[in-house]
Amino acid sequence: MKNLVENLNSNLSNINFHLVNLDQAARMLIESGLLEQMTEYLPELIAFIRRTFPKDEPKMHLPEVLKYLGVSERTYYRRIADGKLIPRKWEGPDFFYPSDLEKERKESKRRGRI
Repeated sequence: MKNLVENLNSNLSNINFHLVNLDQAARMLIESGLLEQMTEYLPELIAFIRRTFPKDEPKMHLPEVLKYLGVSERTYYRRIADGKLIPRKWEGPDFFYPSDLEKERKESKRRGRI
């Protein structure tokens, strides 16, 4: 029983230590204004992270995307200009992963294109 109480006390000490560190970090983020800046740029940060880190999905280039979405090349470029499609840019031509196109694919199905 004594060991159980000591373990519990040790765990509570660790939790308290980490909570103090979290509190300090949160205060620093709020006071510096960094948190506000991060929330302002959050959509761009998310898009950057999604474009940057490769996934275990097949890459889809222009011909595959056109067929997958059931749209013309002109519509493809118009959607890119509108910001509805955001291609990943690495060395070479633009590409997408199927998960990048889910929203537009649902729209294509809704409109009866595919």
